[in-house]
Amino acid sequence: MAIKNLLDIEKHLFICNGGTCMRNGSEECTAKIREYIKDEGLETIIHTTKTYCNGRCEDAPILIQMPEGIWYKNITPELARKFVRECLVKGKILEDKILFQYGVSQLNSTSATKVD
Repeated sequence: MAIKNLLDIEKHLFICNGGTCMRNGSEECTAKIREYIKDEGLETIIHTTKTYCNGRCEDAPILIQMPEGIWYKNITPELARKFVRECLVKGKILEDKILFQYGVSQLNSTSATKVD
């Protein structure tokens, strides 16, 4: 495996591959996201890490996008291309898949209030 130059990294994705997430397709999802990142030529600026349990099994699979601090829920292999194109290429957010975002005071709501 090649050593990645961390000085070039702009985003870091943590993709849960704990037991429940694995049973819900996270391994295939991880592979697809990595494939689409490479297809878009983003592999030098986006780093992915497979994690174990992130503690949100009922929302499996979980993907955490940093530095934005967005926790996405129910990310499937079928959503992988849309996630890469919309979130990583265009900088948009998949509102219907947000579980939590840093600075928000409640879970799973696009109308959550910001913490000041």
